[in-house]
Parts: sequence; C-alpha cells; structure tokens
Amino acid sequence: MLACGLAFSPPASRAEEEQSRIADASSSSRDVDDATIERLRRLHHTESHEVRMVLLPTSVTDKKGRTVQNLEKKHFRLYDDRQLQEIRYFSSEAREPISLAFVLDVSGSMRQLNKMEHAKEAIRFFVDQLQTDDRFALICFADDQVAWITEFTGDRERFLKRLWVQEGYGQTGLNDAIAAAPGLVEAGIKGRKAIVLITDGVDNYSQLNTEQAVEVARRVSVPVYTIGFLSVSEKMLPKGTVSTNLAVLRYVSEETGGKLFAVHDPMELKEAVNLVDAELRHQYVIGYYPGSEKFDGGFHEIDVETDKRRLIVRTRAGYYGTP
Repeated sequence: MLACGLAFSPPASRAEEEQSRIADASSSSRDVDDATIERLRRLHHTESHEVRMVLLPTSVTDKKGRTVQNLEKKHFRLYDDRQLQEIRYFSSEAREPISLAFVLDVSGSMRQLNKMEHAKEAIRFFVDQLQTDDRFALICFADDQVAWITEFTGDRERFLKRLWVQEGYGQTGLNDAIAAAPGLVEAGIKGRKAIVLITDGVDNYSQLNTEQAVEVARRVSVPVYTIGFLSVSEKMLPKGTVSTNLAVLRYVSEETGGKLFAVHDPMELKEAVNLVDAELRHQYVIGYYPGSEKFDGGFHEIDVETDKRRLIVRTRAGYYGTP
C-alpha cells in the first residue's frame, strides 16, 4: 500500500490560538513557567502530525483481472491497524501523467533463452504505448550495481538507444535492487509513479535478504510491479507447486501495492505490459489523516475494501509512522 507524508499549511488551529493566549499572558509577566512552555511544545508536536496525510494509490480488478473503473468515494472503506478511518481525499483522474521506471535485470542468467532480448522488446512495446506527457526511465542491476541508465525522460529515441546496448554480465543482486530502486525513483520524480521490475528472479549475490529488502522498499511510496521469467510455463508446473523465485516477487509486489506477472513466452510478456498499463491509468488515490499517535516509528497495517462483492482491491500493505 502506498503511503507518503505531505506537508500542508493548516488553517488557524488550536495550537495557534493557544500560542496567542500564552503570548497575551506573558505580556504582563516576563517569565513563562516551564509547564506552559511544555504545553505549547506538545501542541506544536501534535499539530504537525495531524496535518500529515497518507495517500494510497489503489487498484481495483474483478475476478478475471480486468480493471474496474467509475467507483466513487462512498464505495470504499479504509482501515488503519483495523480501525476504520475517514477518507479525506479521493481521486480517480485517469488523465494524470505517469512516471514509469523500468528496473531491468542485466545479470548473466538473463542471457539464457533470449530473456534479455524479450525483456528489451517488452519495454519498447510499453514505451510505445505511453502518452505524450508520460515519462520513463531505465535502471539496471547486476553484481553490486543498481544504477540509472536513463533518468526520467520523454525522449523515446534516446531512451531506446540506451536500452538496446545493455548486455548481460555478472551475478544477480535482486534483493539489493528491490531495496534500492524505489528510493531512487521516489527521490527522482513527483506525482504518479511506479516501477516495473523484470527479472528471472534468481538471486545469488545480494547482501540483503528478502525481508530486509522489502522493509526498505515499503518505506517509500512507489508500487513495484514484477515480471518474472519462467523456464517453463506456470501451467506446466505440478499442481500446488510454487516457484521460490515467484514467491519472492509476489511478496515484493503485494507489500508495495503492485502485482506479479509470471511469463514464459514473449506474448505473455506483452499481455503483462498491457495489464500494468491499464492498472496505472485507472488507479484510485485515497487519502486520510492518521492520528498523532501513529507517528511512533512503527509499521502500521492498512486495509482498503469496497462494498462491491467479488472485487479485488490492492494497495500498499502499510506505512512507517516516521516521527
């Protein structure tokens, strides 16, 4: 689930009124006692937390995976640590530009079965579908490197030139990329944004384990859509079998508000690209104000539901209440 703190300028508040009252009282006395100073300090502290909004980009699909549009604020319920919250912000504007960062695994394992070339073609296909105001970037990872190849741009020709020359090398530091990429994207762009991470999911180099990587990733407000290559079609796996690699990618996407797509051939890859594009075009953004007690440094779980049966709602798993 997607959470971010926004700084607003609140209207005249009880803290300001209290400050004025204290100022008036102190005008007839040079000294303000320690208890009054502490009271004012607490009011300022509380007021600053009360105006921090948590925003949750939210996707809604039906049982067949089709994007559901035209829902209204009244159709949603939002819970913070299982406590119902008042929704104070709601938007379903589909025309807002998207900033999309492709995070591409360029390790040696991606050279097998032409996975690298299929991934490049899928990214080109995605970029060709983006709208004029959209922006896109390329981040590549292998060994201990997670680096910008092309920062956010609308220049397709320049972007594709840099994409085509990427070659596979080294080992796969997937967990380290999961941890690093959202922070790079969050710092680089404002507005509606997402990551599409393309990999074969075989980690053999990271310094971080999966839990550590996901903890870092969910501290920033960027959903991660993961596309995992399979050596054989998922339909060919024995019933009940779950690939360890896919389990990791699914976990990353669920915790950050994205979605996993398991692909075996180029057509499945393009279908995944189309589904990601449709979701990003029709996200709902839901906002609320947590109470000041939530800004305690801990992790707080978020659940968003609709009153429409059989619909699937996805958003970030929670947020860290940074003091």
